[in-house]
Amino acid sequence: MGRSLGQILVVLVVLVVLVNIPISHLGTGLAQIIPHTTGTVIRDGMLLKGSGPEIYVLEDYKLRLISNATTLRLFFISDTPQVVEDSLLEQFGKGQPIRRLVRCQDSPYIYALEDGRKRWVKDPPTHNSEKPWDQVYMVSCVYLRNLPEGLPILEETDLLP
Repeated sequence: MGRSLGQILVVLVVLVVLVNIPISHLGTGLAQIIPHTTGTVIRDGMLLKGSGPEIYVLEDYKLRLISNATTLRLFFISDTPQVVEDSLLEQFGKGQPIRRLVRCQDSPYIYALEDGRKRWVKDPPTHNSEKPWDQVYMVSCVYLRNLPEGLPILEETDLLP
């Protein structure tokens, strides 16, 4: 009985070693090559990130780029982006980026705040109470006047990354 137990132990050690021996030019072992059996459920409102630095929110089967870290912290406080393959991101269309939209009380013009600049938005998204990132926030006119001008956003194509 002791001898067969020893043989089983030897076989297990050999299997563990074989599974972890690097078999690719990158030094990847068999245990790292075998795909995980758990899949990711992709749903509307989910934050997605590919191999690049861009983070998107999925909305109506379209990826909306989150334009900057401030917007990410402001609207998606507790969400962590799900890292996915770039090929998965390519399956979705592109929507308008999510930006912080502001205006002052004395002006009908709406601006997107981006990289410390204000960009006039010719055709802003309509107000949506379910999605706070599409709401326009009131700021002081002095604050808005003191921001440097960026290029205006004239068409939807200007909104796409």
